[in-house]
Amino acid sequence: MWSDIAIKWWGNIVSFFLRVNHDATTTVMNNRPGGDADLHAVIWGTCALLVVIAFVGFKTRIFALACLAVWTVFVEIAQPWFTDLRARQAGDLVGNIMGIGFVLIVLLVTQARVRQISATK
Repeated sequence: MWSDIAIKWWGNIVSFFLRVNHDATTTVMNNRPGGDADLHAVIWGTCALLVVIAFVGFKTRIFALACLAVWTVFVEIAQPWFTDLRARQAGDLVGNIMGIGFVLIVLLVTQARVRQISATK
């Protein structure tokens, strides 16, 4: 019956979230012993790019990127407090900061270039 399918479906969901001693990083670390810092850099770099697009004004963008960097540190430190599926990893934090830092450097270079162009006019 349909109820048997629903019970099995919900049972699979519950068992997924109740797994013990098997976190979400195990598969990645088995396939990529060096870690997934590059993926973190891409994801947080994309978030930083969206922050830069969302805010107007150079100082506001810098402040927003600083807040994003603080947030990523908090997220990485607080992971074990909220879930058993993730663990703290220094490589992840380095990747997070590198992604945000890359966008910050592009923003600073662009701003310097804009100021240089406007000063020559």
